[in-house]
Amino acid sequence: MQWKSLLSATRLGSSGPDGDFRSPFQRDFDRIIFCSALRRLQDKTQVFPLAKNDYVRTRLTHSLEVSSVGRSLAFNIGAALSQKYGFSKLHPYYFGEIVAAACLAHDIGNPPFGHSGEDAISSWFKKPENQEALSGLSANQKAEFQNFEGNAQGFRVLCTLQKHNRGSDRFGGLQLTHATLGAFLKYPRRAYLDARDPHRISHKKYNYFETEADDFLEVVSGCGLIETVVGESYARHPLVFLVEAADDISYTIADLQDGFRLGLVPYEKIRDFLLDILKDRGQIIRKEIRNFSDNKDKIEHLAGKAIGQLVKEISEVFLENEAEILRAEMDQPLTALMSSKALLKQMFEYAHQNIYTSPEVVNLKLAGFTIISGLLDIFVPAVCFHTDKQNYNHHKHQLVLRLIPGQFMEDIGLAHTPYEKLHRITDYIAGMTDSYAVRLYRKLHGIAVD
Repeated sequence: MQWKSLLSATRLGSSGPDGDFRSPFQRDFDRIIFCSALRRLQDKTQVFPLAKNDYVRTRLTHSLEVSSVGRSLAFNIGAALSQKYGFSKLHPYYFGEIVAAACLAHDIGNPPFGHSGEDAISSWFKKPENQEALSGLSANQKAEFQNFEGNAQGFRVLCTLQKHNRGSDRFGGLQLTHATLGAFLKYPRRAYLDARDPHRISHKKYNYFETEADDFLEVVSGCGLIETVVGESYARHPLVFLVEAADDISYTIADLQDGFRLGLVPYEKIRDFLLDILKDRGQIIRKEIRNFSDNKDKIEHLAGKAIGQLVKEISEVFLENEAEILRAEMDQPLTALMSSKALLKQMFEYAHQNIYTSPEVVNLKLAGFTIISGLLDIFVPAVCFHTDKQNYNHHKHQLVLRLIPGQFMEDIGLAHTPYEKLHRITDYIAGMTDSYAVRLYRKLHGIAVD
């Protein structure tokens, strides 16, 4: 793979020139930050229930933090590679701008209630009593629903559901650059993979639905990504490794911070974790924080220093492995190669034992699972069985259809196959905020009537 192609500024669905002095990748960032799908992340759970504490992170807060970390990380890489190769037309800042945009969008396709929302959708479509909804679908199409993936939904949001110009009939969604979309594709493969390699991190999940297959192929071709399994998967865009690392760094530290604020993590535990990341500098920083009277301020200071240290380590690992990455010979997270890898693993395991399995988090996951499943119980039959007299409850389903917002009903009306209709339903549900999903579920089940 070549950096010239990997940083392609060609826009999906648009061949016209950009009209101001921003770089193409700054425009990508701006298009994402002003889109409604990103705004809705402010009311989507990161880990903890949103109403519990106004300090804890939402999906939007997390995305902004990941974007900031990713930008810093990629600026380091861009500066080093520019010096190494003497780029004449590829500004070193382009690396940071591309990664910042991809990081900003990395959770944009997540349904309500985080990963439990994904699990709820997948579980619903695996139930024997719901298989009729999948009749006639190919193995790959079924896999898209039975293993529902927020990353693929995110690609659909960027390429189809959100529009840069709603008055235009041009395709391409937000019409982002090939480079930014390439950096977004953490798992450049389809849903059903005949030759899945468990040792390749890029095969762990998938990143596009058949509905966006043409967009996917345009992006991988434009970026010059290497095909690893014919017709099924491609090598990662090198900048994906930086997006992934920024996410790993951010949530590992942020989840412990939030857990500390909620009383689930002792001050001494998170303090020692962060000081250990700083290694030899830890003793110097320990003296600095003695001047802070509040433990919360101490942790904020330590977290910032720790993130800076991890950014430095990841930058070094990427540059050491750049040649292998460009040859598609490396397919594991950068965090697995950094000097602090064992410590990050300890931090994640501690968070799993003391945060992710806490009653607050488990209750939220269970509630989310119930709510998403309950909404699918109502909306899938109403949309998919309206031509099936045996399964169609005319009066009830007509009422349900009237609840669906006009924009989604218009899309459903344009759907010509059961497969397309199912995607319109999951578009609607995955796009809901946590609060909206709760309110709608309560109304539809007669728990609350406004």
